[in-house]
Amino acid sequence: MSWRVRGQAALMAALVVFGLAGCGSGESSPGDAVHRFAVAGGARTEGPDRITVTTGTQVTIEVTCDATDELHVHGYDKAAPCGPGAPAALAFTADVPGVFEVEMHETGPLTELRVQ
Repeated sequence: MSWRVRGQAALMAALVVFGLAGCGSGESSPGDAVHRFAVAGGARTEGPDRITVTTGTQVTIEVTCDATDELHVHGYDKAAPCGPGAPAALAFTADVPGVFEVEMHETGPLTELRVQ
């Protein structure tokens, strides 16, 4: 393989990696250790639209908030308080297959958790 072809392949790989790393919405994959979100002004400002994991995966969701609220994962009955300077964090094993809403009680839906 020539140096030129190797260089082009390396460039394409870097573009794909940087392109995926820059996504602030869309889908978070099973390889992600921590799924981070931010809520400001009553709306999600950071984080994926969907988290998809396989059954048995350890899921960690972290949320920073600019107002007092509560993070809640439906179906797993997990909740954690959130407020300015006090982020919410939930860690649990996704052992129930299905699609579950993840919400902030005051501001509404945050993301969707799909366990396959």
